[in-house]
Amino acid sequence: MKNTSKFALVGLSAIAIAAAASSAFAMSPGCRGMDGGMMFQGGLSGDSQGKMAAFIEKRQAELHKQLNLSTEQEPAWKTFTEKMQAALPQDRPNREEMRKLSTPERMDKMLALMKAHEQQMETRAAAIKELYAVLTPEQRKQFDEQPAWKGRRFR
Repeated sequence: MKNTSKFALVGLSAIAIAAAASSAFAMSPGCRGMDGGMMFQGGLSGDSQGKMAAFIEKRQAELHKQLNLSTEQEPAWKTFTEKMQAALPQDRPNREEMRKLSTPERMDKMLALMKAHEQQMETRAAAIKELYAVLTPEQRKQFDEQPAWKGRRFR
């Protein structure tokens, strides 16, 4: 029960931070979750990676425009976008490789993946906090009002 609560908290934190940062984690079209989705298919395809990068760039440009940053705030914005880029999800385990592992080995691999995701979320949270610290109250309000699910798919 304790691990389930921790997993749920990490998941909810990921959603909240992604919403605030206006960047997206996305699944390829037709993804069906763990039975046939991104988790065991080895990450995004080349086409989906390009779409995801373009989408993130567009959302960051929109947010940058909405925030109307001053020249003094620009270095913080640049640092923010670099850190957010560095904390994007990495490739996932290959489904076929996962099937070859024993159950304890699969669990160890999934635990390692979960820890990596947690580290990425910590990096993202730190980046958001650093940018947020230099924003004016009006800019913070604008930042906070970013929609949580805007444009989550790349179709």
